[in-house]
Amino acid sequence: MGSHRGSRRNVAPQSDPAKHAELIAEHEARLRHGAHTDRTVFFSDAVFAIAMTLLVLDLKLPAMPADITGAQLNRILLEQRDPLAGFILSFVLVGRLWISHHRLFNAIKSYDAGLQVINLVALFFVVFLPVPTSLLFEANSQSPWPPVIYAVTISGSFLSLNWLWRHAYRAGLMHPWVDYPMYRLVLRGQDPAWVVFVLSIPVAFIRPDFALYSWILIIPVSVALDKYRKRQFVRAESARLDAAGRDGVLD
Repeated sequence: MGSHRGSRRNVAPQSDPAKHAELIAEHEARLRHGAHTDRTVFFSDAVFAIAMTLLVLDLKLPAMPADITGAQLNRILLEQRDPLAGFILSFVLVGRLWISHHRLFNAIKSYDAGLQVINLVALFFVVFLPVPTSLLFEANSQSPWPPVIYAVTISGSFLSLNWLWRHAYRAGLMHPWVDYPMYRLVLRGQDPAWVVFVLSIPVAFIRPDFALYSWILIIPVSVALDKYRKRQFVRAESARLDAAGRDGVLD
């Protein structure tokens, strides 16, 4: 009987998981949150670099005889004008995406699981871009699918960056100096690119070549909207500083 009572006294009391639920959740969340984005940025830069390198692989010159004439060389080079145009277009767009990505992470100071997932979605579209680029000028010009797939890929890239920016702002992952006017300035900065590409999709089913030509609208639309956005930003910041009485000093 004494031995039995002793064994009962040695039994550890049962703890209540609900009592420490909040502390346990915070402890587990440390695996999915962090104060530094260095690894995310380095990985993203590598993906951008690989995608830009893959774009050039479609520029292949055929084997040329030693006695090739000038006329033959000119014809061979002219045959490469479409792949070259596709390379230049995609290189410029990937470069613009990289610049936007770089600027976003200049304002983002920490990460969470959602940010990492959204960043991977954006990188998916970036690394996939060489595929529709190779189809764009090599497939049948009467098929709508090459420009449609290309437009979806580019739109997905820019919309993913917008999604990333929204998430970072709402999740409190940004530096304190990112106020709402700056958040809105950056958010609307990607609009011209994806809007033009999305609107070109129905055009591609009517005239695929017209869809390609419509993409040049990105230039004038971007210039016009950029000026408009900056004017709005200056007005909003001026009103904020006047209300704060900071005499023109930004945080």
